[in-house]
Amino acid sequence: MSFHLESRSLYTLLVDYMAQQGQLVEQVARQTTALKDTEALIDFALYQADIAIDADAANKISRVGLAWLEYAQAHPDTPNGYADKAKATLEST
Repeated sequence: MSFHLESRSLYTLLVDYMAQQGQLVEQVARQTTALKDTEALIDFALYQADIAIDADAANKISRVGLAWLEYAQAHPDTPNGYADKAKATLEST
């Protein structure tokens, strides 16, 4: 028997964090507030996702998440169109 654990990354953390806050287009104010609160993001990572991140990682996630929200507002019909760029940015060294 083998178990496959979902790969965790800064990108998957961002996706999970944003999903907890609500819809990209409909909950912009809530999303923005949550993404700017890097302390809450660090706590979410540790206590909800079981990932320890530092302030630099939280700031990077915050910047990418805020850019994604900006994209979603400009493209409400395809708010997830920024996902590939977000993933590439967060998974690059």
